Amino acid sequence: MTKALAISAQDAAAIWQEQTKLAEVKKIYGKDLTDSEFSILVQIGQATHLNPFLREIWAVKYGTNPAQIFIGRDGYRKAAQANPDYDYHLVDAVYQNDDFKIEDGEVRHTYSGKDRGALVGAYCVVKRKSSTKTMFNFVDLKEYTTGKSLWIGKPATMIKKVAEAQGLRMAFQSLFAGTYDETEAWEEPAKPLPQPKEEKRIQPKTGEALFAAWNELWDLYMEKYAGERTETGELKFSPEKSEATRKMTFLKNYNKESSTELTEKEAKDFIKRCEEKIAELKKLPEPTKAQEVSVKQMKKSPALAG
Repeated sequence: MTKALAISAQDAAAIWQEQTKLAEVKKIYGKDLTDSEFSILVQIGQATHLNPFLREIWAVKYGTNPAQIFIGRDGYRKAAQANPDYDYHLVDAVYQNDDFKIEDGEVRHTYSGKDRGALVGAYCVVKRKSSTKTMFNFVDLKEYTTGKSLWIGKPATMIKKVAEAQGLRMAFQSLFAGTYDETEAWEEPAKPLPQPKEEKRIQPKTGEALFAAWNELWDLYMEKYAGERTETGELKFSPEKSEATRKMTFLKNYNKESSTELTEKEAKDFIKRCEEKIAELKKLPEPTKAQEVSVKQMKKSPALAG
């Protein structure tokens, strides 16, 4: 795959339109989904312009149950704020000692820096430009806490995410209908997504460059070593092996399982490694005619994973 096929963080809409990129989304984020379930994911992606490669939207299938579409907190914000009818929204946690009440449909919430007591829940207020009043919803902590993981260490953060997702979904039903935030998974939590420290998280442009470098490197491997096989008879380099090899490289060099866990520094180091190897491979002799035919046959297989 060439750089032209790399996933662009700047043009998320194109991800849901181009067949090559859709094949990558299907392979990485929708391999267990039925055609109809994947179609729903694509429709929501087209409507929201969210980027699955930036963990803004994804799907999870629990056994034989229908797949669930999840949107991250930042994904809800991004899509809502891009809507021309969006005015503003507010979200906050409510504690036992807070002065919290609803008067004529409006939230009245005050508190001091003193002991606020036990956490009770959270609310979200959303204002659309076309509406004269704000929309409001409140979620009770008892209904959502699992008593595990982040719900122990950061319960206010977690319950606010639930309130915010529900509030924005209520205000923009046509945009978010049928989606959930990961904190709303009752029967089985969605697989936790890596959360590196904000200041170190891989940036979109670096992520785009990372996949472009890797795809170019893997293309060169297939061209230069077309037809070479392992002792067990498997092709050393094929489209199907790209994703597994990339993940193995992350684990070996950075003790991370995927690109989403890499820091900005680690991602740039990975790009540098790819570029150095690309330079080495380009110095090798051009492939024979037989190898070129083999490469063309391999590229008829499903697109490489991004």
